[in-house]
Amino acid sequence: MPALTPLPWAVVAGYVVVYLVLDWASFIRPLQGLNITPWNPQPALAVALLMADRRLWWVVVGGLLAAEWLVRGIPGALVVVALAASALTCSYLAMAAALERKLGDGWRLSNGRDVAWFMAIIAAGALLNSAVYVGTYAAGGILPADPVWTALARYWVGDAVGMTVTLPILLVAMDAQRRATLIHTLRQWPCWAMAAAIVALLLLLFGTGRGSFAYAYLLLLPVIWASMRFGIAGAVLSAGLTQVGLIVAMQAGAHQDVLVVELQLLMASITTTGLLLGVTVDERARADAELRSSLRLAAAGQMSAALAHELSQPLTALVTYAQTCEMLVGDAAPPTPERWATVIEVTRRISMDARRAADVVKRLRDFFRSGATTLQPCQMGTLVAAELQAQQRRAEASSIRLHAQLPDDLPEVWVDEVQIQVVLRNLVANAMDAAAARGAPGEVVVRVESDEADMRVDVLDSGSGLGPAQAQSVFEPGSSSKVGGMGVGLGICRAIVEAHGGRLWAQPGPGGHFCFTLARDRDEAPRPAGR
Repeated sequence: MPALTPLPWAVVAGYVVVYLVLDWASFIRPLQGLNITPWNPQPALAVALLMADRRLWWVVVGGLLAAEWLVRGIPGALVVVALAASALTCSYLAMAAALERKLGDGWRLSNGRDVAWFMAIIAAGALLNSAVYVGTYAAGGILPADPVWTALARYWVGDAVGMTVTLPILLVAMDAQRRATLIHTLRQWPCWAMAAAIVALLLLLFGTGRGSFAYAYLLLLPVIWASMRFGIAGAVLSAGLTQVGLIVAMQAGAHQDVLVVELQLLMASITTTGLLLGVTVDERARADAELRSSLRLAAAGQMSAALAHELSQPLTALVTYAQTCEMLVGDAAPPTPERWATVIEVTRRISMDARRAADVVKRLRDFFRSGATTLQPCQMGTLVAAELQAQQRRAEASSIRLHAQLPDDLPEVWVDEVQIQVVLRNLVANAMDAAAARGAPGEVVVRVESDEADMRVDVLDSGSGLGPAQAQSVFEPGSSSKVGGMGVGLGICRAIVEAHGGRLWAQPGPGGHFCFTLARDRDEAPRPAGR
């Protein structure tokens, strides 16, 4: 991420102002002698600034000194305060370097491993902060009224919880993409419902001024919901709001310091849970997006294969017709009415096949892009016969017998002819592969039946068949057993059939058996949305 080069003095001034505001807001229940508080969000601001640009370390030192002078009151000699500020800045620099190394470019919490490293660095850094701060003042002869270990533990918990809650918000805000996601989340009404739930729970638990730690675990519920609903954006927003609400409740009520520490430890658990759930949700969303992208690429490959097959016949015919026209026109013999009639007929066929090729491209493109279908009355027997004829040469080379079982009174069905040809071609080709793998001689049968509502097409082969588990999973992406197969052909065929109001499935048992149905009535075949 680039250094904070634009308007450096505005950045410096803004940092110091925000740091002082956070220090003032968190300066509650200070430990006498060293002014150690149970919640310290301002170190997260310092670490974030150093992650953006380590050359601004002097700004961090200045902010620490300004806070000691204007907010907390200088607890000792100025030289000791300056040494403590310098030591803390070195600790912040070490934390910034460790986070940059473990989180990588963008400083994103992208998975559970990143969250684990983030929490470990925060815990170790907060302990280091505690040691250098208390140790520096102890070396200067300034000791807390309570035992030293109490001061160390209080400082450690305050810094650890403050940074655990605040630093993820700052890291999200410093990333352009996640900042946009954060803003988008804030614009949605479920986000405000989550905020209302947190406020309601805080009022219920601490509205009387007493508060009870026994039921504070209920604060986990809205954080979990927000994390599952919005990912890391929901996790940081809900955790931040919960922390602010707890601080307000602790400041407004007469609570013992032991309860304050317990609530802060609970807050650390709540934040950690939210972050882990948030990154899991985001990781799954990224995986889904990558899967959709892969399926789009696979669909493009399937479309290109379908286009290649469907365009081969009209393009071959166009070449033949063009050569015929060239021969007729180039003949030196005088033109006759018969020859001109032949030229006209050939050019008409050129035009017809060119339109057919364009129609194939358009209709397959429309389906793979938006699921659009163009329904027309069609004879399924004609489509089956044409497909078997197209596969006949390959069947003969593999010693496979192709035949169809078609009733004489087969009615018309409303389909997109090009798309159903893709389905038939895929099923017949797969059946031939299965039959050939079982060994010659093989057999593939296409059977068509019809009732009042649906038309059913069965493709059977003499292959090894499918087990019950395979019959369920064969339509999932990546399930192809073919060498070099993408495993998406059957999934696309199912999508085409379902777009026609039918369904496609596999029958388990010996021998391959795939079936699909098509709605006979045009009104029963649903049109995709937007058409």
